[in-house]
Amino acid sequence: MSRGEDVKARMNLLLAEREKLARLSGLRRDITRKADFLAKKSVIEHHEVYQLIKEFFREFLEKRYEFTVNELRAELKKVYISNATRALIASLLQRLEYSEYATVHYTRDDLLKLLADFKEIVEQLVRIHTKKRSLLERIKGFMFKDPDTSTIIAELPAIEGDDAYHVRIYTLIEKCYVALDQRNLHRAKASYDALIGEYQLLDDSLKAQYYAVIQQTYMDLLNRAKMLTK
Repeated sequence: MSRGEDVKARMNLLLAEREKLARLSGLRRDITRKADFLAKKSVIEHHEVYQLIKEFFREFLEKRYEFTVNELRAELKKVYISNATRALIASLLQRLEYSEYATVHYTRDDLLKLLADFKEIVEQLVRIHTKKRSLLERIKGFMFKDPDTSTIIAELPAIEGDDAYHVRIYTLIEKCYVALDQRNLHRAKASYDALIGEYQLLDDSLKAQYYAVIQQTYMDLLNRAKMLTK
């Protein structure tokens, strides 16, 4: 990629991040307003709360179709969510599931608690996903010369099959850690840049699947690099 193409790609990435931030911030405001409105009603219907929760997750996940609770659980596994927030979501979805498969009576207090927990989940999810910068931007934290990744890519074995991308990604992650063990920051950066290149070739569902492990690799490399340069 030429220097001009690289700058353009980074600008497009920043624009996409800003659009995502605006969309999620607007979603939080809209959903919170609707939840507050429901909470003030003298009579709250369970189906109103249920539909509001599903509306949020449809927009948050950009999966605009009707789904069951189990289908929602499957979709959420593809998204980066902290353990604490996942626990809140698990509890919320379990309560929703009861209403899908059994006749359950929810008191007003039950529904108010459901709305309060839901609002906390909305806040946590949006906060996490609007503060989280892209991986390509985070790599700027490595304060040493941009390396040439061609050597790293050339070293990768020829891999075929449906899971070739999986092998390449984990091979590059291993190269990152090996380079750090050898105190070779330049090679660690080259391996990580190559890893990001492979990551960008994935479709959105696979990106979501590998985000957490690549994020952890970045944090480990950054912390180790700081120790090695002291």
